[in-house]
Amino acid sequence: MSGLVLLPAACGDDGSGSESLSATASASATATVTTTATASASASATETASDGSATEDGTSTTEASASATMSTSDPTGQATETGVDTTTAGESSSTTEGVGCGACDQPNQSCVDDVCVESCQGQDDDPCGPDQVCDVISGECKDAGALCTLAGEATVCGERSCGAGTTCDGEGQCLAIAPCAAVVCTDGGDCWGTACSCTRAKECEDPSDELLNGPFSAMIAGLDFADDCTAWMVTLRDGVDYLRRLRPDGELTEWPGVSNLDMGEVKVLRRLTIPQAKLPPDDLAGESVEPPLPVEGYGEVALSYICCANCGCALDPPQGVARLDEENMDDPLALVITATTTDGKGPFMSILFDAGPQGLTWGEDRVFYVGNTTANGEFNAADLEKGTQELVNTFDERVTAAAPISPVHLLVGLEGGGLLRFNVNTQETVLVLDVDAGITSLSHDKFTGLVYAGLSTLEIVELDPFSGEASTFAMMPGKGRVAVSPSGRLWFMPVKYIQPGELSAWDLADEL
Repeated sequence: MSGLVLLPAACGDDGSGSESLSATASASATATVTTTATASASASATETASDGSATEDGTSTTEASASATMSTSDPTGQATETGVDTTTAGESSSTTEGVGCGACDQPNQSCVDDVCVESCQGQDDDPCGPDQVCDVISGECKDAGALCTLAGEATVCGERSCGAGTTCDGEGQCLAIAPCAAVVCTDGGDCWGTACSCTRAKECEDPSDELLNGPFSAMIAGLDFADDCTAWMVTLRDGVDYLRRLRPDGELTEWPGVSNLDMGEVKVLRRLTIPQAKLPPDDLAGESVEPPLPVEGYGEVALSYICCANCGCALDPPQGVARLDEENMDDPLALVITATTTDGKGPFMSILFDAGPQGLTWGEDRVFYVGNTTANGEFNAADLEKGTQELVNTFDERVTAAAPISPVHLLVGLEGGGLLRFNVNTQETVLVLDVDAGITSLSHDKFTGLVYAGLSTLEIVELDPFSGEASTFAMMPGKGRVAVSPSGRLWFMPVKYIQPGELSAWDLADEL
């Protein structure tokens, strides 16, 4: 791909802090594993986890998988929402006993025909040889590139090893990343992703193209989507600017900003993986249980005002970054972070769009981040739960875009084209890729875990934020930004103040 310099991404670089939603099923709960016959074996197994928990796809969190492909199409259990380890080294995660098996007490073991069989996950030596890879979803050796296959080299993480479907938090724990929603580990500390999805689950549809290109997108400057496919935007226009919401059924709502101050970006707090926590049916739980509490904050919206020399943002009262509070009738766009005037050399080559705060994004637990609020390269965080603000890092260059990629990692784009993986807990940074161009936007796909970067060259780059692998996905029809919708579409949004145009979309992959 022209203009791309591929650099190896360092491993085990980052920090911790993620929330776990444990399964609510009782200790007597039994989850059924559905298996599909392969050329080498055919098995149907029933497995009980030691703590009675069940994953999204109805398997226990210890997921027996000897020579079997798991079916994930019928959710009957509860997954760990943020992907924290569901087992700890030194603790048995499951027990499967057969007449001749004894105890098969590791997540990569199962009893088949009275024999304790170990699948390929969590093996120190490569059990699949040079011509195949270990698929952590099924536990089978498969050809590289085969459908519904998730494989990759493990990363050392303290006393653990983080395999495919996970990443190291930098403090000794493995965290789940898309397309997985939870983690299992052996007693020896070998971990991999579980509750993984092979097929994109489409739980909503975007507003129609006609609705998105109607009054909703008049003088659009920023675009994002919530988990229910609701579209959000901000304007940059002469006069008062607006935050607008368009629901899939066509309901359009808008909120006016402060005076005629220009708006820049809008971002919605959303989930990082497709499998979600579900309530186990009563017949699996053994008793009636309360559903898990929703994670507070999903769907919250933040927006930035542009602070350039002549924009008025830094005047009295100063503005910066605000969040929507629909219950506050007097001040629905409440100021959270105050900004001062800053400017840059790109990526839009516009005195308006290359000024003020940029790189607005949400992390976990109702914390959002933004760059250049007080000086170029400064990266600030606002914790809405704690009501605190702090400077978390100062990058060497101006921040132009950012996106969350794990419970503790953000991908941050810098002026000039550097893409860095930043750990919000340890404040460590790793250069993932240098695209050698201005970065207008970054958007994470919660199914594949890939990030889409819009560039000043109009190129859209598809990249793995942990390996650094990248390729050209498409070309934008004009200067603008890109945003992934939960429906599996990548939307192009023209910056209409600079260049008129229409919103358009590409379909993303529906299968691994």
